[in-house]
Amino acid sequence: MKTIRLPDGREITYELTRKRVKNVNFRAKENGIVAVSANSRVSVRQIEDFLAERADFFFKAFEQMKKRASENNENSRLVRYLGRDFPVRVIENSREIGVLDENELRVFTKSTDENYIAELREKAILTRFAVLCRELDAEVRARLLEKGFTPPPTRISIKDMKSRWGSCSYTRGHISINSRLAAFPRETILSVFYHEYAHYRYHDHSQNFYKFLLELYPDYHKHNKILKQR
Repeated sequence: MKTIRLPDGREITYELTRKRVKNVNFRAKENGIVAVSANSRVSVRQIEDFLAERADFFFKAFEQMKKRASENNENSRLVRYLGRDFPVRVIENSREIGVLDENELRVFTKSTDENYIAELREKAILTRFAVLCRELDAEVRARLLEKGFTPPPTRISIKDMKSRWGSCSYTRGHISINSRLAAFPRETILSVFYHEYAHYRYHDHSQNFYKFLLELYPDYHKHNKILKQR
């Protein structure tokens, strides 16, 4: 690894590898180093003269790589909630909390640890999702009452489930909702609530079950198809 200093004060660091190649090959790397491969007949002076001549090209390549890496990092900090992508903005602060509003998710923290930032981000989403689930639960129960069916008192739990979007323990009055549903549109999440509440009336997936479910939520199959694609 060697560094040459240009007349304008800039520096180029390069890494030379001797190979049995016909031409001298140069490659700008993301770490700001130029990788050079050349056969033993090419002198170091020749290589460094070429680097100096093409300095602007290499520095431009480094800037483009840096910009692309920055853009990728920004994209990696997008979170999906209710079918929308929200940018994540990290703000240096001692509050240690994530806040999701209508435009972005702000993470207040002094930490630079990406895992910890992700943890605060997930907590912010789950906080909003828990509020939404209470709203959807009330909406579905009201709809059932309109249909002349009184559901039993029900406890709603939000869990990270691997194979199901929701589950209903009708004997215990307990419905579990998959936390990963937070990424889907409101209407899709609502379809899962209707599905689980329909199990209070029919404990299987019989024709009667789906007939009752579609009376409650005619768009059920449309949203169930979306979930099956994930």
